Amino acid sequence: MTPLILIDKLIEFIKPVMAEFELQSNVPGVLKAPQVIPGYLGEKKPIKEQDPPDFPYVIIRYLEDEDVNTGATAKVRIYAGTYSEDTQDGWRDAVNVITKIKTALKRRSYFGPFKVEYPIKTELPEEQPYPEWVAVLNLTVTIPQVYEEGGYQVGI
Repeated sequence: MTPLILIDKLIEFIKPVMAEFELQSNVPGVLKAPQVIPGYLGEKKPIKEQDPPDFPYVIIRYLEDEDVNTGATAKVRIYAGTYSEDTQDGWRDAVNVITKIKTALKRRSYFGPFKVEYPIKTELPEEQPYPEWVAVLNLTVTIPQVYEEGGYQVGI
């Protein structure tokens, strides 16, 4: 359950950060803030049937978690997808969105019972699906750890 709560808390934290953006969507003439969604982008529909438009978006995806004696962490990947037909500067919107999220998380690394740890890694993949642009933020987050109740008992 904790990974699901983690994703929900990240969405709750990131939505207001994205609200100030007004970016080109993949529907001509429509500007909007990135939608913030968990997991995966929904079914790809023809542009005329997209409501809201697919782009821009922020996807928050749980990857894995690990429990060790000293604590528990989860890996999360955040994708920023933007749309621009500008072949030279189109990538800038995706990087700007990811940088805004990264800056917000560095300013307030605690959200609920979770804490973003360093290193925080930003990526701009070399291969881009023009006119769609994607940037990625990789996070390691400390999550609450479940401890054994009652301890070790002999003879039971």
